[in-house]
Amino acid sequence: MAASRLRVLTAYRNLLRVRAIVFANDAPALQKTAQAIRDSFRSNLDASPDNVPALLKEADEAVDFLKQNVIQAEYNPETKNYTQKLRPEHATKEDIVPQGAVPLEPKK
Repeated sequence: MAASRLRVLTAYRNLLRVRAIVFANDAPALQKTAQAIRDSFRSNLDASPDNVPALLKEADEAVDFLKQNVIQAEYNPETKNYTQKLRPEHATKEDIVPQGAVPLEPKK
């Protein structure tokens, strides 16, 4: 029971941490995502012990999704374009393999 509680708290903290990174300097997004995370965890307070592993897996997948797929963009009124703020977790051109192509061996 204590291990499960610790794992739930760890998942909660991980979600809050990754949201702080992904939505840095975006107060409305930080506020809304914090509320959504709290609401999600509160709605599952009475989850049966059998459901906890699936809920933890969902939380871990959400952390990975946010890290790898959400890109913060900032509008530049002078150029009328958006500037992306890529992080190391994001894919680069070298990571993308065209459909049907055989990937090269990793560099050593």
